[in-house]
Amino acid sequence: IAADRLEVAFELESDRVRNLTLPPEEFKKEVEVVKEERRWRTEDKPVALTHEQFEAVAFLNSPYKNPVIGWMPDLNAMKVDDLRAWYERWYAPNNATLVVVGDVDPQKVYELAKKYYGPLKPTDNIPPPKPQTEVEQKGIRTLKVKAPAELPYVLMGYKVPGVVNAKEKWEPYALEMLAGILDGGNSSRLAKELIRGKEIASEANAWYSGFGRLPDLFSLSGMPTKGEKLETVKQALLEQVERLKKDPVSADELARVKAQVIASEIYERDSQQQQATVMGSFETVGLGYKLADEYVDNILKVTPEQIQAVAKKYLIEDGLTVAELDPQPIDPNKPQNEPSFVR
Repeated sequence: IAADRLEVAFELESDRVRNLTLPPEEFKKEVEVVKEERRWRTEDKPVALTHEQFEAVAFLNSPYKNPVIGWMPDLNAMKVDDLRAWYERWYAPNNATLVVVGDVDPQKVYELAKKYYGPLKPTDNIPPPKPQTEVEQKGIRTLKVKAPAELPYVLMGYKVPGVVNAKEKWEPYALEMLAGILDGGNSSRLAKELIRGKEIASEANAWYSGFGRLPDLFSLSGMPTKGEKLETVKQALLEQVERLKKDPVSADELARVKAQVIASEIYERDSQQQQATVMGSFETVGLGYKLADEYVDNILKVTPEQIQAVAKKYLIEDGLTVAELDPQPIDPNKPQNEPSFVR
């Protein structure tokens, strides 16, 4: 919004925090929109469906086992009173983080916040976050997802710490560098060796995020080229993990990946929305917005030995979950599910 129209945004958003109306007839229409969105984004997308099933198995008691959009039985059973109770409890000024980024005067922003959010009634029964510690995994977990698809797909995830619970401050940053070594552009190991080199995978990915409210997974995935077996891709991904445990990355490779990661971080700061998203998410999950300013320095401090150490410590079979997509015949008569929902 234009800086000179900031007060309009405050007026609209503060009203939405406490004064939302939930007419039953509107709820009935909107919940059908959400169901259609779920069908289009997940149930009719074999890879997305595999991810959802995978997370439900990888986690036992972490809320990360549940999809954000909800399971279809939840949506079918939902009532407007459920929404109203949830809204009245959680949509409160004492449970919100307000972030403003742009060409504004901080003192004027503070005055607007007091004017529009100050009078709003807080919620008295907001419980503090529970210490939801994931049950320790006692061995490899596997699952097979059968769904109409053209090619098989494998998804693997290891239990790893995040910033919130890492025993050593550097571990999440070493894990992030490890993901960059495997999947940090065209010169990364997965792209260079599995996709272009051996030509066994049409796609191969690695990703990790250590900045959530709770610890998550270090994930690897791959899809074979036509004619290749899924097991070949799976073993190739595992071999890459073992290589990281056995041999420290070279100084040149580490320097290249650091430059890529830092450049991406710097470029993201060109976006006001991204700045607000990062600061708001860090503050909301309890890490504090100042952590964003420490990111580059923490990445630069990562050593080859630290990358090897986290690989040995966390990328182990006892903390591994593996999901395989088993392609089923695609019904040629089934129409393509195009999204028609409007948000």
